[in-house]
Amino acid sequence: MVKAVTHRHRVTQLALAVCTAASLSGCASQFDPGTTLAQLPVSELPPEPAVPMPKVALPALIDSYEKALAANRDPRTRRQIQLRLADLEMERLEQQQADNPAMAVAYNNAVRHYEELLQTSADDDYLAYRLARARALDGNTGGSLQALETIVETAPDSPFIAEALFRRGEAAFGRKQYRAAERDFAAVLAQGDTPFARNARYMLGWSQFKDARYQDAGETFLVLMDDLLAEGQVQKRSLEELQQGERRLADDTLRVLALGFNYLGGAGAIESFSPETGPRSYQHLLYRGLGDWYAESERYRDGAQTFLTYVERYPQSAEAPNMHVRAVEILQQGNFPSEVVPAKRDFIVRYGIRSQYWQAADDQQRGELTAHLKPWLEELARFDHARAQALAKEAHVARNNLRVAEKAQRESREAFLAAASLYGEFIETFPTDGKAPELTFLMAESLSEAGQYALAFNAYRRVAWEFAEETGSAPPQASEAGYAAILTAGQVHKRQKNPEQASLWLDRKIETSLRFADTWPQDQRALAVQLDAAHNLFEQYRHQETIAAAEKAAAWQPPPDAAQRRSILMLLGHSYFEIDDFAAAENAYTQLLSGMASTDPEYVNTRDRLQSSIYKQAELILSQVHLTSDSMEFIAPTEQAIALLLRVRQSGRSTIAATAQYDAITQLVRLQRWPAAQAELTDFRQHYPNHKLTPSLAAKAVAIYQGMDMPEAAADELMTLANSDPSAEVRRTSLYLAAEQFEQAGNNTKAIDAYRQYTRQWREPALQNLEAQYQLVSLYAKAGNHSERNLWLKSLSGNRVSEPRGRYLAAFAQSELAEQSYARFERLSLTLPLKQSLKNKKQAMETTVADYKKVLDFGIAEFTTAANFRLAEVYRQLSRDLMDSQRPNGLSPLELEQYEILLEEQAFPFEEKAIELHEANIQRTADGVYDQWVKNSFSSLENLLPARYRKPESTLAWSEEAY
Repeated sequence: MVKAVTHRHRVTQLALAVCTAASLSGCASQFDPGTTLAQLPVSELPPEPAVPMPKVALPALIDSYEKALAANRDPRTRRQIQLRLADLEMERLEQQQADNPAMAVAYNNAVRHYEELLQTSADDDYLAYRLARARALDGNTGGSLQALETIVETAPDSPFIAEALFRRGEAAFGRKQYRAAERDFAAVLAQGDTPFARNARYMLGWSQFKDARYQDAGETFLVLMDDLLAEGQVQKRSLEELQQGERRLADDTLRVLALGFNYLGGAGAIESFSPETGPRSYQHLLYRGLGDWYAESERYRDGAQTFLTYVERYPQSAEAPNMHVRAVEILQQGNFPSEVVPAKRDFIVRYGIRSQYWQAADDQQRGELTAHLKPWLEELARFDHARAQALAKEAHVARNNLRVAEKAQRESREAFLAAASLYGEFIETFPTDGKAPELTFLMAESLSEAGQYALAFNAYRRVAWEFAEETGSAPPQASEAGYAAILTAGQVHKRQKNPEQASLWLDRKIETSLRFADTWPQDQRALAVQLDAAHNLFEQYRHQETIAAAEKAAAWQPPPDAAQRRSILMLLGHSYFEIDDFAAAENAYTQLLSGMASTDPEYVNTRDRLQSSIYKQAELILSQVHLTSDSMEFIAPTEQAIALLLRVRQSGRSTIAATAQYDAITQLVRLQRWPAAQAELTDFRQHYPNHKLTPSLAAKAVAIYQGMDMPEAAADELMTLANSDPSAEVRRTSLYLAAEQFEQAGNNTKAIDAYRQYTRQWREPALQNLEAQYQLVSLYAKAGNHSERNLWLKSLSGNRVSEPRGRYLAAFAQSELAEQSYARFERLSLTLPLKQSLKNKKQAMETTVADYKKVLDFGIAEFTTAANFRLAEVYRQLSRDLMDSQRPNGLSPLELEQYEILLEEQAFPFEEKAIELHEANIQRTADGVYDQWVKNSFSSLENLLPARYRKPESTLAWSEEAY
């Protein structure tokens, strides 16, 4: 029951002398709910009556109240006076203690007054509360608790009930009666929203914790944290927004939660307290509290793992990066370098520029991330780079142990790639940083060591030129990077199996080399790089560019050394040669050869190139000469070409010199410079007796000797060809021509031998073989060797060649043979005895007729008319010979007459046959044939039938006058 009490000061809260430090003795928490009850929120009492009070000093006022009390016997009045006196005494003592905290103050008078008052009003909760406070201030803890018990037992609805329960719970907690304390604190919370609710919940949690009920304690503490940080509200609160007392309470709560999580198994237990709606907004504080507690307890791995557990569970949380950083700090604090590196590496993966986190972050978040990314990226990149180099060295040392070497080599490559990736991420994240060029160079080195030459090439080029283009200043590594880019492009080129890619990388190497030489001409490697580029250009058949690069190298300062000059001249010579500038090529090769000893391994090749250059100049002239249409215009350039061809051998006899001399002979023959051609031909045969072209000189020699009107010499050359040339056709034609040349030279014996050889060796073409036989017929006729002539005539006449010329030669030969038969027939005379001589004559006639009929069978007009004429003459001759034959002796005139009649009867049919054949012959005039043999037939008919055929020739006058 609350009773009105009149006093001039606001009633303050009961201050128990229960030291919180003592009540929480043994707890890990540093929370202090107050050394006195007076420091807690005040409990509001009913307002006391407004009684005007004079301003009197407390001692005097107390003294007057004591006198009044002694003088008054009214119980009610005494009660009021005594209550007022007790309150004034409390006020005085509190003021003294406030003025001098070190001074010991006794509250026994105040206690006595409150005790006396309670004797008459045992259920007065206000008096019990004031007594509890006075006893507490006087150091009587037990008495204070007894007074509070009075409130709990007698005034459950008292405004002081919450504090009474709270203080009783504190006392029970101090006595380690945790279940009793828990009940009291729970009872306080049951009172609703009182000033003691938060502290009661805090102490409830501690009571459960001390009772080893960590799960219950955790749930209780989390409800307290939810309240402090407004977890259930739309507008949450952060620790920084809490007032000092709230912040201290929150910090202590987080700390005891950490202890509980530890007992429940560590970071994994935190999630078991998450509500169904998801993690709390301050979830990270729970992990941080546990992690920091582990670190303070020197359980560094557990601490770091706690932070990393949060990172794993909430990777996109705004707090995740800071939690990760804290994990790294703890590992460093615990001196675990082998675990620090992976943790930093994981940080980069999770929050680096290539991460999903980074993509979603705002500028402020990115700025916070870069504070750690910048040093860690470089640190880890260099770490991996050094490790890769060490592994590479290990692989080299263990090269004889294949298994160990392969493992080290594989790990080395992986480390180089890791370093390159980190260097690259640094550059990507901090492109304008002063270290970007250096780290780009190191990235290129790592990529190159890992075999990633294409990527290394691009990185080297960036260091060499792009940074300078962007900033106007080349980094210190620029020239080294440029040179490395050249080497790298070369590596890629060599490893490419795809021809197109190989060519592409060679182009890149060339371009980079030329750029290097242009950028750093004073670099000791520049000239070598320039020359290498020229060689590469030549390999790609880019001859104009090769010439430009080589000429630039030739003009280098300081000048090229002997070996470099030799290389330059060789490139110039080869390139000029390839673009058909043979005069320039000759000049380069001449200079090159002049500096070579004849024993130099390249001497012969260089000489050949020089000779080829001269030869090609001549060849070019001749190719133009062949296009001219004016026969006079080609003479001068051809002579110029001949001079070049003959100049080739000035640098020595060689295959090329031989070819050039051979071509010179050809052109001399073409110009009909016979003596010069003969001299060069003789020289060629002398110096190159076994050259593959030597046999073919015979044909040129033929032309030369023919031009010099030396047919027999020409024939001898032709016989050489006929007997040695690899071409069957050449051998055949040469043999025939040799025979003709021998014949022209008047050496018929050699001509006959050549023709006879031809007829034996070359049956085909058949017609040419017949021509050779025909020539043999002619030559044997000239030689008077009729038997050989007749053999070849018979061979000719019997040929079966169907071509007109073949039939003609056959008809000719048959005609010649028939003429011989006719001559034999004509030589036979009819003598006595007539019967025998006539028989012989008739046999000769039959042979002749048969031979001429064979001629007729060929159907060739030239020989047909002759054959017809001869046939007619055979019959006419026989008729005449019969009439002119010798008469037997001793015939009478009658017998002689009868004999004559008999002869005429035998001769007449032959004469008729002759007339018939002659008339048939002259009928050919109707076909337009009127040759000598037709004319002869007319003459014979004039004699045989003069009346018909011997008439004067008549002519028809021609007039151009019009009728």
